[in-house]
Amino acid sequence: LNQRVRTLEKMLSKSFMTKMALKTRKEYVEHIFEKGRDVYDKPFKPYSTVYGKAKRANKIKRQSSGYAQRVTPVLTGDLKNDAKPFSTATSFGIKFAAHGGKIDVMEKMNPKRVLTHDNQPLPEDMIDSIVKDVDKEMSKDKLFKNETIKIKMKK
Repeated sequence: LNQRVRTLEKMLSKSFMTKMALKTRKEYVEHIFEKGRDVYDKPFKPYSTVYGKAKRANKIKRQSSGYAQRVTPVLTGDLKNDAKPFSTATSFGIKFAAHGGKIDVMEKMNPKRVLTHDNQPLPEDMIDSIVKDVDKEMSKDKLFKNETIKIKMKK
């Protein structure tokens, strides 16, 4: 077991975890905030008439004008900019330190904007990519052929 732990630390190094955290954050921001797709890979539905009209007219306080014509979950940019990569010697991911509560609010909106969910923490294609990258890294050592990878999102 000690050899296995030492090998895990060697194979899945802090630098690998940092690289994966940065890659995950970049892909998540692109998918959700730039392409305007929810965690289930569905395009975000149009806003309510009143809100949509105000956003398109760029009339909302602190609004990021670059997103005025888009149906992405970006108004001020605070939530998008709050998506921070994190990594430790044994894990990596994205966390929302200051604005994570907005994720729950958006999920309850009408129409819903699901950015992450317990049953789907990241878009499926991102999960597949993470599993592939981690599996590739772990396959360098036969001790890790049957390990389980758990993916979680912190809010």
